Amino acid sequence: MSRIAVIGAGIAGLTVAAELQALGHAVTVFEKSRGPGGRCATRRSVAGPFDHGAPGFEAVTAAFGAQGQDWQRAGWVAADPAAGTDPWIGVPSMNALAQQLASRLSPALSLRAQTHVTALEPGAPAGWRLRLLDGQLDAGHFDAVAVAVPAEQAAALLAPDAALAEALRLTRSEPCWTVMAAWSDAWAAPAAWVATDPTGVLARVHRDDARTGRPALDGIASRWVLHATPRWSADHLDMAPVEVIASMTAALAKLLGVQLAPPVHAAAHGWRYAQVLDARTEPCGWNASLRLGACGDAWHAAGDVAGSRPSGIERAWLSARALARQMSPSLSPG
Repeated sequence: MSRIAVIGAGIAGLTVAAELQALGHAVTVFEKSRGPGGRCATRRSVAGPFDHGAPGFEAVTAAFGAQGQDWQRAGWVAADPAAGTDPWIGVPSMNALAQQLASRLSPALSLRAQTHVTALEPGAPAGWRLRLLDGQLDAGHFDAVAVAVPAEQAAALLAPDAALAEALRLTRSEPCWTVMAAWSDAWAAPAAWVATDPTGVLARVHRDDARTGRPALDGIASRWVLHATPRWSADHLDMAPVEVIASMTAALAKLLGVQLAPPVHAAAHGWRYAQVLDARTEPCGWNASLRLGACGDAWHAAGDVAGSRPSGIERAWLSARALARQMSPSLSPG
C-alpha cells in the first residue's frame, strides 16, 4: 500500500482520490478552502443559494456520459432542459455533487480542509513532505503526490519537475467576475438562460431559482447569477465589488431590455482561475521516477471522438482517471 497526497478537493482531486483508494492505497486530500468542491461552488445567502461557480456541465465523451447517467440515477445531478449548453446540474446545488463524491469515499481517507500546501519537498529517505502556508512541514510522509489545482497554482507546486511545471506555466486560466443578485419584484424575466451579451460584459447568465431542484423563498421573485467575460474580468480585476455589481446588473438590464430596481441582495465573487480556454491535449502529467503528477481541467482537451472537445468538469474528471491509471504501475500494490 502506498501513501498518497492529493492536493485539491475539486472534481479532479476527489476523482483521483477515489480511484487510488479503490486500488487499496492510503490517500490524504489537502484542500485550502473550508470544504470540497472547487469550482463546483454554491454560495448560501439570506436570499437563497447561488450556484456561482461552474453553472453545469455537459458530456462529449462516452466515458463521462456514462458517469453522468450514473450520477443522475443516484439523484446527484439532474438533466435541466433550461440549462443551455450545460444540460446537467448538481441537485439541490452544484456543490452538492462534490459533497456526494466526498461522502462516498472510504472513512479511511483523510480530507484535510483549510490546509494550504505551498511547496513539495523531498522526504527522507524517499518520497515527499508537504510545506504548509504557516511555514511548517506537515507530519505526513508520502510515497506519491497528485496535484489537482488550477494550472498557475499547480506550476508552483510542481517545481521539483521543471518540465511539468513549465507545461502548466504555459497553460493559462482565465478570470471571471461573478455577481449573485436577487430581486423582490416580479419583473419580466425569462425562465432561465439568456444569450451572450453583445456588449462584451456578460459571458452567460442564469436564473438560479428557475433551475431544477432549487428552492423558492418568500419575498424573492428571482435569483440571478451573472458571469462576466474573461476579457472584461481581466480588465477589471481590481474593481471594487460594489462597482462590479453595478456594472454587471446594468449590463443585465440592457440585455433583457428591462428597468431594474436595486436588488434586495447582491454579492460579487472574483474567480482568478475560472476556466482554461486552451487546455493541454495530454490526459494528465506524471513523472514516474519522482512519483509526482498533475490532473484537472488544464488537461485532456482531446476527447474520445475525433473533433470532440471536453470542457470544464468533464476534462477534470477524465484527467483524474487518467492520472490514477498512470500512477498505478509505479505504486506498491494495495
